[in-house]
Amino acid sequence: MSDIREQLRKAGLVTSKQVRRAKHEERLHAAEVGREGLEAERAAEDERLRQEIEERRRSDRLREEALRRRAAEEAHAGRLGALIRGGWMREATAGARRFFFVVPSGRISFIDLADLAARRLATGTAAIVQSFGHVRGEHCVVTDKAAAEIEKHTPAAIVFWNRGGSRD
Repeated sequence: MSDIREQLRKAGLVTSKQVRRAKHEERLHAAEVGREGLEAERAAEDERLRQEIEERRRSDRLREEALRRRAAEEAHAGRLGALIRGGWMREATAGARRFFFVVPSGRISFIDLADLAARRLATGTAAIVQSFGHVRGEHCVVTDKAAAEIEKHTPAAIVFWNRGGSRD
């Protein structure tokens, strides 16, 4: 393979005079720094390239780790959403009975419930969970089976669940 300078000259990107001048400057530099100087320059360039490759690998590893973490979070959110939607008691919020509860931030909130849903919350056969946008409203009522599964995956999502409730 011919010299890169000759290829550039043949492509018309540089003139013959520029090619000769570059070769002359390279010879002058080689004579000026000597064999040890050239070897030191090559070694320094090799080290720079090695560090650049290592930095690229490190950034690629970090990017891959972030992608894996994001995929895991999305999968977790998908499982949580499926559990919330699957256990959601749609008819629970169709009543006029106001049920108050304390959210994790300490704020007191409420949901308007049907009588059956209020009884199920009192007996522990239903729970109030954060909806995370998977169903309408900030909080929703789910069955106790769904609440048990949600608690396994995201215990902080359970806002109210009377596990020791009396069964009527």
